[in-house]
Amino acid sequence: MQEDIELIDRYIAGDGEAIEKLVMKYQKNIYALIYRMINDMEEAKDLTQKTFVRAVKGIRGFRKEASFKTWLYQIAINQSLNHIEKNKHKEVELEESMAGNQKGILSAIIEKEIKGHIKNAIDALPKRQQLAIILRVYDGLSCDETAQVMGCSEGAVKAHYHNAVKRLREILKERGYEVEAL
Repeated sequence: MQEDIELIDRYIAGDGEAIEKLVMKYQKNIYALIYRMINDMEEAKDLTQKTFVRAVKGIRGFRKEASFKTWLYQIAINQSLNHIEKNKHKEVELEESMAGNQKGILSAIIEKEIKGHIKNAIDALPKRQQLAIILRVYDGLSCDETAQVMGCSEGAVKAHYHNAVKRLREILKERGYEVEAL
């Protein structure tokens, strides 16, 4: 995006506010992506910060033919995958209590259970399929942007996405959910 390139050029020329604008523009999306990948709010905050630190340090090497957004997503994904690999054998923390939830406790439990099954089903997919689902569905990236982030062709993205959806249907059906549209 041209606006991003202009902000990068301004930052390189010494305008510190330019990088702040880029961070503000992408901070929520990067945090959400990382959180979906690692499912830990505090670690996601830390990794979001590390992503932007790494991006700022490497910004002079950013090739302006590429999208800054997809370049930033690649950094965030690499940070997340490194974190997952490092913490593979650690115990998963329990989610926050549902106390104080305004919904009926039964519907809250059911909703949490369904979300948990979907998250577990996505976690069971191969990494490339997980990324295709996360980037296309949760982050709303186009096939082209997803291909840039994943470092593959649009055709490969479509194949990963198609196979992920097919496998998610199978997993959820095995768990007793009727899945019409996914």
